[in-house]
Amino acid sequence: MLTSVEKVILLKKIPVFENLGGEELLSISDIAIEQDFSTGEIIFRENSRGFELYIIIEGKVEISKKSESAGSSEKKKIITVLGQFSYFGEMSLFEDSLHSATATALDKVHCLIIPKEAFMDICMEYPTISMEIIKIFSKRLRDTTTKLV
Repeated sequence: MLTSVEKVILLKKIPVFENLGGEELLSISDIAIEQDFSTGEIIFRENSRGFELYIIIEGKVEISKKSESAGSSEKKKIITVLGQFSYFGEMSLFEDSLHSATATALDKVHCLIIPKEAFMDICMEYPTISMEIIKIFSKRLRDTTTKLV
């Protein structure tokens, strides 16, 4: 189990939190929950309701979507494989919508999970957090748009 200081150090390595100060990081570390997932375990499924952000401390996670082939049998399309210090599920923090993909542990995965409701409370107390996250999400959207053109 990580101490608050270890969680702060870890959060500082995550792009979405790297520009935050110690006080903001400590607040986030206080609400972060550690959880392990076994190899092959589904962390969440596409079209399920989500309420948290996941940060990978150790292990690899596959993000995939269902895709239908011409024969109408359902197959999966791998979108990406994420590793240490990556995060996923971030849309769940700001939208009240379903997961757009499935997340599966490819090996033993150790995560920090940041719950939506507690995170929203912290964002109200520290608006800087919201501004930093908006910058990161905007950059990710721009990068994705560039890849599509």
